[in-house]
Amino acid sequence: MEKGCLYRRPGRPTIYVKFRPRRGGKPIHLSTGKTNMIAAAREAEKIVARYEGRTPKEVKGQHITIGHFCRLPEKAKPNDHGGEFWQYLVANRAGTTRDRYHDVIRTQLIPAFGHLTFEQVEPELLENWKQKRLKQVERATVLKELNCFSAVFRVARKVYRYTRYNPVTDIEKPTIPKRKKKIPTIEEIKEFLNAAAAFTPWYYPTFLTLYQGGLRIDEARHLEPADVDERDNVLRVRVKQGWHPKDQEDRDIPLEEPMRSVLLSLKGQRPDAKWLLPRHDKRLYFCRRCGRHETHIGRLRKTIVTLAEAAKIPVHVTHHMLRHCNSTHNRKMGATDYEVMELLGQQSTKVHSLYTHAEWQGIVEASKRLGQSIGSDGLSIWLSKAQMPIKP
Repeated sequence: MEKGCLYRRPGRPTIYVKFRPRRGGKPIHLSTGKTNMIAAAREAEKIVARYEGRTPKEVKGQHITIGHFCRLPEKAKPNDHGGEFWQYLVANRAGTTRDRYHDVIRTQLIPAFGHLTFEQVEPELLENWKQKRLKQVERATVLKELNCFSAVFRVARKVYRYTRYNPVTDIEKPTIPKRKKKIPTIEEIKEFLNAAAAFTPWYYPTFLTLYQGGLRIDEARHLEPADVDERDNVLRVRVKQGWHPKDQEDRDIPLEEPMRSVLLSLKGQRPDAKWLLPRHDKRLYFCRRCGRHETHIGRLRKTIVTLAEAAKIPVHVTHHMLRHCNSTHNRKMGATDYEVMELLGQQSTKVHSLYTHAEWQGIVEASKRLGQSIGSDGLSIWLSKAQMPIKP
């Protein structure tokens, strides 16, 4: 043969073909399923043409199912690290991304496509699944699930060489209206924090730190008393054993009033506490990062809603919205984009633009300035002409 050779193994009548799919690559040995040399040669030519240009792992990928590739680790087995895709996520993605992919893999990918190999997943199959899901959940949820599917095929193609094709790229993604949520104004946030200090003083330090420090809720949970450095006047967000910030980098947040006095007071009252920000009740919060139940603060949904009603804030408020408020209000008060990005620990202007919202009053003032630049000369001329009778 031009690109391979045929041979028999001792004691076996079946003929095998040996070929190299790429120059310098490892040879591949496959059975032709034939015992006649002429018929085996014809079958071998088809096999070589089918795997032309592929690596040995891509040939191996013909027999690996998506369920095996994306298998999640079993909790009962401490040494079980899961499938290759899950191991890749653990090594290269933040904890929030892993949590989101974990739910998609468990509820959608494995039940719907886990029994199939990569070559068996066609765009038509994905499109039918997408149409079905659009009738069940919101479009944004389907888009997140398709992004997870695309990541699975991308890793299988680029890293492990199990396939050469990503069928998700041929699927039209559901469009989502790009509307930013309205956020509270600076005055409304001030009233919100005042209400927290009056009605829930045990959670006032948490809300103040989330807003003034621009922290994520998980970063606030893992703050320790030692992270408050009064000598350098900074609050240190650090990578810790079993946990790291979303961007996986350390960063310092300036300790300024009133956050400085509040956090130093907490540190002085509870110097031996494990976590800096206290929880009001004795309930435990299961932390996936720590792998156990801890005395972390929860998501505080009900508390935030109650305080927002007391402060008469018309929009829906969440703990993460306080981080968006930090970005928007800082920009309004003169901070540059890169200063806010450094404070929030953001690495791209694209992400930063999602965190910066336009307040309605600012839009009104911008429209007013534009109208003032036009002047009233045209208006006077138009009013004088509008009073004249219109000729037929």
